[in-house]
Amino acid sequence: MLNEPEILTGMVLNGAHGIYDVHTEDGVVRCTLRGKLKKAFAQSQAVHALGKARPRFDKLFPQPKKRAEKREEAEQAAPIRLSVGDYVKIRRLDNTTGMIEEILPRQSELSRRDSSSTDKKIMQQTLLANLDQAVLVFATAQPNPHFAMLDRYLAICESARIHPVVCLNKADLPHEEYVEQSAGLYIHLGYRVVWSSAVSGQGIEELRDLLKTHMTLFTGPSGVGKSSLVNALEPGMALRTGLVSSATGKGKHTTTGSQLYPLTGGGWLADSAGIRALATWNITEDELPTCFVEFRPYLGECAFSDCTHVDEEGCMILQAITDGLIDEHRHKSYVSLLLGEER
Repeated sequence: MLNEPEILTGMVLNGAHGIYDVHTEDGVVRCTLRGKLKKAFAQSQAVHALGKARPRFDKLFPQPKKRAEKREEAEQAAPIRLSVGDYVKIRRLDNTTGMIEEILPRQSELSRRDSSSTDKKIMQQTLLANLDQAVLVFATAQPNPHFAMLDRYLAICESARIHPVVCLNKADLPHEEYVEQSAGLYIHLGYRVVWSSAVSGQGIEELRDLLKTHMTLFTGPSGVGKSSLVNALEPGMALRTGLVSSATGKGKHTTTGSQLYPLTGGGWLADSAGIRALATWNITEDELPTCFVEFRPYLGECAFSDCTHVDEEGCMILQAITDGLIDEHRHKSYVSLLLGEER
């Protein structure tokens, strides 16, 4: 009588060209997707390609009831496209290889607009599945920090209920006074801010402690030193370090995709390709104000129940800005996100 094939549950560490390394209790198994999963993904790609125009504003921001139903369905249904961090069931073929039979439902995910998308094809790319923490890395200089982009990251983390840590890297470099002032603002808002340097070692032990027992995404703009920082945190990972173009000051991509690493001190760390901009996927117009933590005490107190907190009379958030209780630049970030603008 033939033995039944061994079925294991594991976590996807990386993947490229249909080949995935899956961490299991028996070690890492190199796997391919079962045929039906490949077919499902191909069909989902075809559906996206049928789009003939950009979604209207009300389509991008559905009503709360519709969004709740959509989120509930997403939690119950397994994802079609496999991403780093996904839990899967595999059928072992031999000692080193296997077949991915099933992708298990996700608990959380962090997504962005697919870099290959156009106005007629808007697709969502999951950077990491099932994470519970994101380290948002920005350089203090070379390149100068873009705090409006940080506000975008923080809003996405608040919406996805992912704990964010703000990391200001290259702390050994001279930087502008506004960097210190901005750091103070985020600390005042309750966010953990870590100053780090792969050169001097500043903040490395603090970050190591924060990574224990968590699945953490390391993300941020290109050229901020993410790969060098990861190498300092976990010697031996041998990630290629980034360079900053002296001509433009913009970072060059060096990490080609997401990779999940086990940390010797416990937990998992993902290093992702540099990101120029993130889209606020799945955040409704009604939910967006709650993603700015300083807005929350004033929500529901405006003169009009449909206040968008942009320029309406009787808006308590605008009054709080006038009173110096809410930072004006944070409000500008909110308005830009609400209107779909880049800052």
